[in-house]
Amino acid sequence: MVLWHPPDAPWVKLNTDGAFSTSTLAAGEGGLVRGSNGGLLRAFCAPVDASSSFEAELLALIRGLEMAMELSTHIWIELDSAALVSLLSSGHLGSVDFGHHMALIRSMTAQRQVRFSHIYREENRAADFLAGGGVQTPALTYFDPISALGT
Repeated sequence: MVLWHPPDAPWVKLNTDGAFSTSTLAAGEGGLVRGSNGGLLRAFCAPVDASSSFEAELLALIRGLEMAMELSTHIWIELDSAALVSLLSSGHLGSVDFGHHMALIRSMTAQRQVRFSHIYREENRAADFLAGGGVQTPALTYFDPISALGT
């Protein structure tokens, strides 16, 4: 069994995911921030205008960072996209198609303590579920620990 592990205080852990359907061209994003006790601090899901699963992943990370930055200056980012973790860890901006997204992510993380790590999809089930919900929902939806109980 694969398990998700909470971060040590004062870190929060941000898990995001993007979803993209090649048949319908619909895309969604989702993510959640949890604290050192493993409890949910905040989550989101939304439809997104993306041209690929990689772009959906980037857009989910940007939205997740916006949310996490309101909660902590120490953000551990876990993603199930090994390609994105590699690109973020390299310091490069990547392809011209996504360079503006990468530049924004670099700008957002410049004044924070940030870690990037890859996790397997099985460990990222909550973010994967939210991203799938983002494809289905008509608008951006945020959740806190109370509102998440009603979903």
